[in-house]
Order: sequence, then C-alpha cells, then structure tokens
Amino acid sequence: MSQNVPHTPPNERGRRAPLGGRFHQLLGAVGLGNLGDGIAVVALPWYATTLTDDALLIALVGAATRLPWLCLALVAGVVGDRTDRRTLMVRAGAVKAMLLVLLTAVVVLGAGSIPLLILIALLVGACEVFFDNTAQSMVPAVVSRQQLERANGLLQVVERVLNKFLGAPLAGALLAVSTAWAFGAQAALVLLAVVVLAGMRGDFRPAAEDPPEGTGESARQRPSIGAMLREGLVWLWRHPVLRPLALVSGASNLAAAMNGAVLVLFAQEVLGVGAQGYGLLMTVTAFGAVAGALVVPSFSGRIHPSSAMVGVLTVLGATALAVGLLRSVPGFVVCYFLTGFVSTWWNITLISLIQRLTPDRLRSRVFSAHRTVSWGLLSVGMGLGGALVSVLEGPWSREWALAAPFVTAGLIGLALAVAARLVLAPGLVDRALSDAEARGEPGSGARQD
Repeated sequence: MSQNVPHTPPNERGRRAPLGGRFHQLLGAVGLGNLGDGIAVVALPWYATTLTDDALLIALVGAATRLPWLCLALVAGVVGDRTDRRTLMVRAGAVKAMLLVLLTAVVVLGAGSIPLLILIALLVGACEVFFDNTAQSMVPAVVSRQQLERANGLLQVVERVLNKFLGAPLAGALLAVSTAWAFGAQAALVLLAVVVLAGMRGDFRPAAEDPPEGTGESARQRPSIGAMLREGLVWLWRHPVLRPLALVSGASNLAAAMNGAVLVLFAQEVLGVGAQGYGLLMTVTAFGAVAGALVVPSFSGRIHPSSAMVGVLTVLGATALAVGLLRSVPGFVVCYFLTGFVSTWWNITLISLIQRLTPDRLRSRVFSAHRTVSWGLLSVGMGLGGALVSVLEGPWSREWALAAPFVTAGLIGLALAVAARLVLAPGLVDRALSDAEARGEPGSGARQD
C-alpha cells in the first residue's frame, strides 16, 4: 500500500470545520421527509386494513411504494444530471405533498379503495425516487471533500432516528385521532421540506457535459436521455471499483433479504416471541444503526475503505450464521445490534466512495444505476428465502428449515468478504481515488457558507 493515499484524513481543522448552512438546510429537508415516511410506514398498511382483509392486496400496497425504485431509478438519475438538483427535489416534494393532500381528502370523504391506494402509493414512491436519489448527489455540492463521511453520517442519523424511532410512534398517536390526521401530517412535513429546500442559496446544476470525442459538437448541445442513460450505465460498469462494489452490494442485499423473508416466522416459531416482543426485537437493528451513524464518522477516515468493507461483510456473515445456529433471543439481540451498526458503516463508506469517485455530471446517474443493481436482488433474495424454507421443512424439522436462510446468508456473507478482498484491493481503490482527486472531484468548487 502506498504511503500517501487519497483516503488519508486531512488535517483536523479541515475535517471538523462547520458543515455550513446549506448542508443543514439539506439535512433538515431530508429529516422532515423521513419523519413523514416513518408515519407512512405505519399509516399506509393500517389504512389498507380498513379497506380489505386480503393479505395479498395489503402486501401489494406496501410493494407499490418500493416498485418505483426498480422502474424509475435510472430515469431519476438522468434527470438529476440534466437539471438543477435542488429544483428537482423541490418539484418532487411538491408533487408528493399534493398526492398526500389528495389521499387525505379521499380518507375524509370515505372514497378510498385498494386500487386507488395502490395508484397513489406508486406515485408517491416515484416522487421519493427523484427526491432521495438527488439528495445524495447534492451532498458534495454543499460540503468539502474532507467532510463527506461526517456529512453522510449525520444524514444517516437523521434518517434512522426520524424514520424508525419517531415516525412510528407519531403515526400511532395520529391514527388514534384519525387516519386523515396521519396522512395530513405527512403532507405538511413534506411541504415544509419543500419550503426549506426552496430557501437554499446557490446553483446546483451538475457540471456541463463534455461533447463526444471527435464529433466537433458544441459543449452546449445536450445529449439525448437515452445517450445519458447509456453513458451512466457504461461508466459504472467499466469502473474498476464501482462495478464490483455494486455487484457485492447486490449479493449482500440478496443474502439479507433471505433473512427478511422469514424473519417474522423465525421470531414467532423459533425465538418464541409475540407481537410486542417482535416489535422490540426489530428496534435492536435501528439502535445499532443509530449508534453506527454517530460513531463511525469519528474513525472511518483512519480505516481504508477496502478494509472497512471487508470487515463489514465479515461481521454480517458471522452474525447471520450465529443467529441461525444459536437460535436464542440474547444471541439475536447482540447479532442484530452489530448488524445495524456495521450496515451503517457500509452505507457511509459506500456513499462517500461513490461521491468521491464519480464526476459531478454523472453522479445522479451512477447513484441510480448502483441502486438498480444492488437493490434489484432484494426481491430475488426474498423469494429464495421463502423457497428454501418450503423445500427443507419436509426432510428437516420446521425449526432448522426456518434457520436455514440465516445460515445460508451467513455463508454468503463470509464468501463475499473473501471476494471483496480480491476485487476491492486497497491498491485498486487508492488508484481510483487518486484519479478522481486529480479531476478535482467531488464538489471541488463548492461554495461554503
């Protein structure tokens, strides 16, 4: 490993300098949006149960909010690299607020139906794709290169605390008054986020596209959407670090989804917990994630990104394997706390790497392409987890069949740690970071408040 690598932390003064007013405006807008999303996680399925008791239809309502990430993420990336990113977030938030106002009116008028709810959920999910994907691309424009881990860590804290800890109990209190209050409150929070973003100063347009080589075209000529989409995908696929990183992320998500598919049954039948106990167990991961978001930025700059990712994958594999083999509540609590902690470490490292390695003009497209690759395997993993239990519960006991996805996911995680050490070697990451730094990425021209 070279002695002077790009990831080496800068001087303490630069790293701990104030993040600036524009970052805190972005942080506030993201926080308000996540608080509203935390309300929706509880309120949306609750309202669906007042319209039907069909489990499949209720599941479709929840799936409708995630489907746009598979269908629209790439499009959102292209749009985010063609327009002022703050303006795009404002417009996406404004449309989302109007949809939530419409949903509130539907509830008040008693005109709700499952098809209408699915349609609104799809449209709201589409707005979230444009809003959330663009928010990550905005960070390098409002903080310096040395502050990325710290800024991303704060975003993770705000997202986790407001979405997981405050959103759910607030939704319960609002639902106790009426369902309309829950959706109305979400609409108000999103609208407030739009107001905060609208007040941000500065130009947030991406860097201008370079004209294709040898064409003699003016740099002002805007390429087609299809050309921009292909460029983002090809750039990610040809990148020596981001391509393997996307594939490793996807495989890791597949393993995690195998666990998630059977988690409620594992908790009920193997750990022997009821509804209240299951809810408490689910908060363990959130506590670990918040702890990670608070602690990781303080030491992440001193650990090589490659070593961090290999370490995270090792812990994820070991904890999943331990849950499947130990099958005890104390073991589950310890393992899922660690899972939440290192998952946040992974997110901070991953997001900061993408922000550093990707040219500004491509950043939204690369984020969306990465998410399409890495998140696309979530549904595959859930299907594999359920299928594995169905196949094994005949020859094996029900308990071992439910534990099998955890054991399998653990072995996958450990194998990925070995693979990551090979395909994400420190020297390879260092060279990529050196090249990006030579280009002045990211946000080298960002104006600080």
